[in-house]
Amino acid sequence: MKHDLGLISIVVPVYNEQQAIGHDLDLITETMEASGYKYEIMVVDDGSTDHTAEIARSKGMRLIQHPINRGSGASRRTGLLEAKGEIVVMTDGDGSYPVQDIPHLLEYLPIYDQVIGARTSEQGRWPLFRVPAKWFIRKLACYLTNTDIPDLNSGLRAFKKEIMLKFLYLIPDGFSCVTTMTLAFLCNGYIIKYVPIDYYKRVGSSKFHPVRDTYNYLL
Repeated sequence: MKHDLGLISIVVPVYNEQQAIGHDLDLITETMEASGYKYEIMVVDDGSTDHTAEIARSKGMRLIQHPINRGSGASRRTGLLEAKGEIVVMTDGDGSYPVQDIPHLLEYLPIYDQVIGARTSEQGRWPLFRVPAKWFIRKLACYLTNTDIPDLNSGLRAFKKEIMLKFLYLIPDGFSCVTTMTLAFLCNGYIIKYVPIDYYKRVGSSKFHPVRDTYNYLL
């Protein structure tokens, strides 16, 4: 069921994603045009050294650039602060998320405070390391929150901006930012809906460092 949500701000943090960003932006635009929602698309370029920013600009997107690479979480904070809508959607620009499902996530707002696309498969690098590590971290988070969390760190999510702004100071610069976004809501009594989504092999090379970033997730 579609609700009147006002302006939807879609934030796409990117770092050296020239191979995928153009297709992702085209698909987001096509999807949102067909959805009937009012929307803006904002690309936050985190100091890319390739043609990512030029591609986003050529698509007519609102573009914000960090002069240096600061991290995925820093890009999400920037996007959150610059978003004009009261509902914010975040996704990655690497071709791994089904951005055509964004309207489906929006159907659960404003009844829920945050809607997360729960991935049904693991497509990342280092699967023998990532799968057990992510399972352990997810189970730890479930224990700490006394909640079943099917996907702790999905990059595709929609939420109420006014609530997320309360936890802006908690969001770290690195990859563990999305984990923090999930736990901040759960630990403070806000309601999250998990919607199963497909997950694709990313286009281009991953920026995930298996040891360092797993350690940061645990912290």
